[in-house]
Amino acid sequence: MSKSDGEDFGLSSDDEAELAELASTIEGNLTANQKRPIELELTELPSSKKIKQTYPTTSPLARKVLQRIWRYPAFRLKQEEVISRLIAGGSAVVVFPTGGGKSLVYQVPALALDEYEDNQGGEVKSGLTLVISPLIALMKDQVDALKARGVKAAAIDSSQTRESVLETYDLLRRGELKLLYCAPERLNNEGFVATIKHLRIRLIAVDEAHCISEWGQAFRPDYLKVARFVKEIEAERVLCLTATATPRVAADICKGFDIPEDGLFRTTTYRENLELLAESFGTVEAKMPKLKQFLKENPGSTIVYVTSQDQTQEISKELVESGIPSLAYHAGMEAKQRLVVQEKFMTQKNMTIVATIAFGMGIDKADIRNIVHYDFPRSLEGYSQEIGRAGRDNLPGKCALYLCGRDWQKRETFCRADLPSKKSIHGLLHELFNRNATAGKDDVIEASLYQQSKTWDIKMTTLGLLYSQLELRFELLRAITPKYSKYTYKPSPRYHRAVSEDCLLGTAIITTSGGGKTMRFVDVDLISKHFGCPREEVVRKLQGWSDKGYIELKPTGVVNRYRVMRPFPRQKEDRESLISSIYQQMEHREMEDLRRSQEVINLITGRKCFAAALADHFGDKIPGCICAKCQWCKTGVKVEIDEYNRLMDIPIDQNKIKAVLAATATRDDPRFLAKIAFGISSPRVVAESCGSRNPVFGSMADCNFEKLVEAFSKYCSEAAI
Repeated sequence: MSKSDGEDFGLSSDDEAELAELASTIEGNLTANQKRPIELELTELPSSKKIKQTYPTTSPLARKVLQRIWRYPAFRLKQEEVISRLIAGGSAVVVFPTGGGKSLVYQVPALALDEYEDNQGGEVKSGLTLVISPLIALMKDQVDALKARGVKAAAIDSSQTRESVLETYDLLRRGELKLLYCAPERLNNEGFVATIKHLRIRLIAVDEAHCISEWGQAFRPDYLKVARFVKEIEAERVLCLTATATPRVAADICKGFDIPEDGLFRTTTYRENLELLAESFGTVEAKMPKLKQFLKENPGSTIVYVTSQDQTQEISKELVESGIPSLAYHAGMEAKQRLVVQEKFMTQKNMTIVATIAFGMGIDKADIRNIVHYDFPRSLEGYSQEIGRAGRDNLPGKCALYLCGRDWQKRETFCRADLPSKKSIHGLLHELFNRNATAGKDDVIEASLYQQSKTWDIKMTTLGLLYSQLELRFELLRAITPKYSKYTYKPSPRYHRAVSEDCLLGTAIITTSGGGKTMRFVDVDLISKHFGCPREEVVRKLQGWSDKGYIELKPTGVVNRYRVMRPFPRQKEDRESLISSIYQQMEHREMEDLRRSQEVINLITGRKCFAAALADHFGDKIPGCICAKCQWCKTGVKVEIDEYNRLMDIPIDQNKIKAVLAATATRDDPRFLAKIAFGISSPRVVAESCGSRNPVFGSMADCNFEKLVEAFSKYCSEAAI
């Protein structure tokens, strides 16, 4: 599956038969030591009846493993306290800053538990540590590093071939893995879940755990499914890790994973070697001379964070032309190209990377000297995580933030872009309910989120949130393994062997495939229906040819699949109540995004030490309550963003309103009209030719968005009369 499909599913539903067979094979071949133990534990009691346990704060065994495998003399911060708790059977939430050594907190217990059980005098039952992380690059780096140290580890992710994934399943079957890494989306794969349920899971480590909290800046619904998964498979321990969690978010994590308060471990967010600077500019263009000056005066490895992929190329090019070594990095680049950029950054001492926030996660480079936010950070949590990549060698680091009023416009555009109109949500859900009105419990329904996005003018990420609400909040659906709607293949020099096979199904595939000599298109459903064979057989034949090198196979077009948990509401009032509830939740998300952006403004323009204000945000304090080196502490002058204040009071130009109305026939969706005027793109905006090439697009970007919605609402109301 290509990364352009945007999902981390890996194997499709067409592999389910093979994986189900593997799962049963695993169950049948596990020794008594590999199977999940059947015993009553304190954790099986209702939470209100649980007996509070105490855990050791030191562990000679953990130190021995650390020294033997990693050659480190001692643990740092609160690592040993957390590890001791985990080894003794407890669960924990860890809030350590970037570079705080979070990975050791689960890697050491994963290797120490066999010896711990042996020391306790009981039967040693080998088990698996499952690490759930959204960062594929981080997974790969950690697995490679562990293997280099002789540790049996593997990862399953969407970048791997089918053969590689099946090899990992085979290692699981033989009980040869200590650590397995996967993305949270993997839990939608029924074959994977069935396999894991047969194994003894000693520990589940959940990276980026702040994603479970709806109060956090990076909420991902799939993380709520992780919490459900942990309970369903009865994992013996759970460890949640994050670098950025306010007290409210940390409490959400504890609640979601049923971890008591004494299992929360925090270390200070304050880094005394970092100098936090900020400067206001009248125009975006005025930032560039300052950036060049800053980089020349402060040599060393630097990351410049920007908002868009285009900016990475443009700014990097301008820096190079000024004699400053620089490379661009963003998620849209080819994987090999991104790897080259990372390697150059790791090995060169004076390289500046201009990047989107995709860069930096999992980068183990201690001597980054500078972090520059050329654009508005999305939140204080994001800002804290990104500046935390500087000065991890404890030498001085500088963190500069450049702001102008137009940055707020851009930030608001991103915040407003995810919320569709209520009309769109209403149409989508009524279509879903009507199309599946007869679906009963355990029936499977399908949905192409890509097609629904185009039809109903809803972003794919927002659709994901919507379906997660139907699953987790209303318990109507449960996501299962998706499938691919299209298969294409490129014949190889050995293709003639497929052609010469004496096989009716193979002949059917070849004779019905469309396309040219270099690329062929296969309609799997048509072949299945016409020849009366299961869809899985057609796919298996294609995969078999791919395995033998006859073709290069590429599945595309994800179709999401859901199991119905209970019938959809049929009464109008029940449907309307559900739709209103879902939309209110989406509106809340938008307001939270705007609030988090406003918190960045408040910190930078406030009359307080930047470091102290940032620490307050995370429920922390700094020694002496001032850092004595940030912008405020050094100057005592408040940063002013004049353009930002002016933008709040710009009146609505009725002529521009009428120009937008003249560009589209829409009169029943004021939010859609406001998006055009404000410059927020969407599938429907593009379809109606009102996008960036139309002069009305963004013509009122200076205005208050809520006032624009209000203004267009008046015209829509008049049109409805």
